[in-house]
Amino acid sequence: MKQTWKKATIMGLFSFSAGCTGLGEAFSTVQATPRMLDDHTAVISGAGAGTDTMSSVQQAVFRSAAATAKNAGYQYFVVLDEQKTQVPGPSSSYGSKQARKTYQLSEPRDELTVRLYRAGEIDPSHPGLFAADSVLSENVR
Repeated sequence: MKQTWKKATIMGLFSFSAGCTGLGEAFSTVQATPRMLDDHTAVISGAGAGTDTMSSVQQAVFRSAAATAKNAGYQYFVVLDEQKTQVPGPSSSYGSKQARKTYQLSEPRDELTVRLYRAGEIDPSHPGLFAADSVLSENVR
């Protein structure tokens, strides 16, 4: 009986993380928050925990920018500004009393300022223009 529970737990973990490229993605804690500055401009802030990578935070913020555009009735967006930072997170210690090691985790943060456009407001071949539907339809890995 004990063996069956172990197998079920292990299989559940593998099933949960099967679509992820790493265990860190399976347990991602990235949160992205959009805030409209005016009718056409938004700031999307994202932060992760010490187990998240800067790339996972950037991806969540970028996808949130696309979702914000689409939810507000826009088809396109342009990134006006990006600010990436690493904030000190919790520290952790391991090892024996004689050989104790401590390491500091960092929490990645990203903030995008985007300008939103409807069809006909901007040339679709404009450099740096992203189509919200295309961004949202991409497979996340």
